Amino acid sequence: MSASLPRLALILTLLICVSAGSAWADPIDHPYVPGEVIIKFKSGASENAKSLILSDLGTTHIKGFGRIKSAHKRLGSLTVEQAIAMYENHPNVEFIEPNYILNMNELPDDTRFDELWGMNNTGQTGGTPGADISADEAWDVFIGNSNIVVGVIDTGVDYNHVDLVDNIWTNPGEIAGNGIDDDGNGYIDDIHGWDFVNADNDPMDDNGHGSHCSGTIGGVGNNGTGVAGVNWDVRIMALKFLSASGSGSTAGAIAAIEYATDMAVRYPGEVRLTSNSWGGGGFSDALRQAIADAGAVDMLFIAAAGNSSSNTDSSPHYPSSYDLDNIIAVAATDHNDELASFSSYGATTVDLAAPGVNILSTTPGNAYSSFSGTSMATPHVAGVAALTFGRFPAVSALDAKSLILIGADPLENLDGVVLTGARLNAFWPIAEPDSIPPAAVVDLARDQVGSNWIDVSWSATGDDGNSGTASRYDMRYSMAPITDLNWDSATLTNGEPDPGPPGTAESMRVAGLDFNTTYYVAVKVLDEFGNASPL
Repeated sequence: MSASLPRLALILTLLICVSAGSAWADPIDHPYVPGEVIIKFKSGASENAKSLILSDLGTTHIKGFGRIKSAHKRLGSLTVEQAIAMYENHPNVEFIEPNYILNMNELPDDTRFDELWGMNNTGQTGGTPGADISADEAWDVFIGNSNIVVGVIDTGVDYNHVDLVDNIWTNPGEIAGNGIDDDGNGYIDDIHGWDFVNADNDPMDDNGHGSHCSGTIGGVGNNGTGVAGVNWDVRIMALKFLSASGSGSTAGAIAAIEYATDMAVRYPGEVRLTSNSWGGGGFSDALRQAIADAGAVDMLFIAAAGNSSSNTDSSPHYPSSYDLDNIIAVAATDHNDELASFSSYGATTVDLAAPGVNILSTTPGNAYSSFSGTSMATPHVAGVAALTFGRFPAVSALDAKSLILIGADPLENLDGVVLTGARLNAFWPIAEPDSIPPAAVVDLARDQVGSNWIDVSWSATGDDGNSGTASRYDMRYSMAPITDLNWDSATLTNGEPDPGPPGTAESMRVAGLDFNTTYYVAVKVLDEFGNASPL
């Protein structure tokens, strides 16, 4: 429903936003790159104040992170510890932190298996039949969507591999080989992604880890060759920040995340998630902000829980342990549906488990190998997320996450070990699509009006018409009457409440409005499959 606001003529006052202080307070007890820091100034810091601080630190610029407004700097004569001690509590500094060293979360295994037990376990490897993700059942319903792009943030991808080549993403805004940054994203000839290790446009895998993860997500299916990924049809974006030795840094990870996030903004509805089989280092404000920024543009961040056999509720593993709604943290199970001996876990910090022991997948040079690790579990979940986005293109990131977590198979031995007490299932998130949208809101009304805001209220409808509880609200405002034709151009609001049962009195504040202006406000109700109510 659309509500006209003809008498909204306001004298606006500016609000001063006070930035919270840095959350980084840990001792530097994780490996980091010597002589490098990541720094972010508070929004009110003057250019002169910034220059003085950078001069005191003796920094040279390495790379800026435009989306999270921070920078990667090389120090002069100061150590990392000295630089942080000098400025972590400075009134103009939001955070200054080490450039932590990050590593892939994979354990090599020389044993090669001819069957993909994680997809369909018949007991072929001596395990328990049915201890799998039910991929065969999922494939009877849906095999993937070439419009969905998964950013694989890893050691690169062998984009020429016979089982991957047809599913490699090609940047539609770039012309190969002309030496020009055609799409203006700051990267020249980034055809299949980018190599943040060597700062070039060739993200070829020189380790094997990233290609292995990619094969699980999107190995070409039904081609008579090798393996099949969770998605037979999908697009893999190669974002290389881990070196041939399997190590990288916080700065490299942030650059890769920002690249994927920028592409999600450029191509909405296509770049929906990243797969992240890596971790280590201490708490990083910068990395957390980059992941949160991806969530703000409706992207999921699938993350390995780690291979230290530890409880991440008490011993956090980053990035999987950041308290962000768009993260799905993944533990590993074996072919008997038991938690892998190496897998980290956490009843509140790890969402679910997935197959991660002796997983066969693609490796460089048209080869195949079996690896173990939460690194191998993570792309199973990323694959199911991509399958869900492909099946239901209108579904939001958080609703896709909900479908994945609710659809997982409960296991007694995982109860109290991971949040869901369950192991991934590929079938249920894409099964039985709900085609009944919520009923329209018919009583959207204006309540109080402030200096630059308005309070609106309405009654909740349902998930299927007026039955059940809906998933979320999508409220927008415009200076013109809002219809289905101009819905996408209306401005999104923030802070919509979670829907209550039908008839619940709902309200929220629409802020950031202009002086002496007539506004129109409208709301749609959405269910977990992305079905939207009429206006």
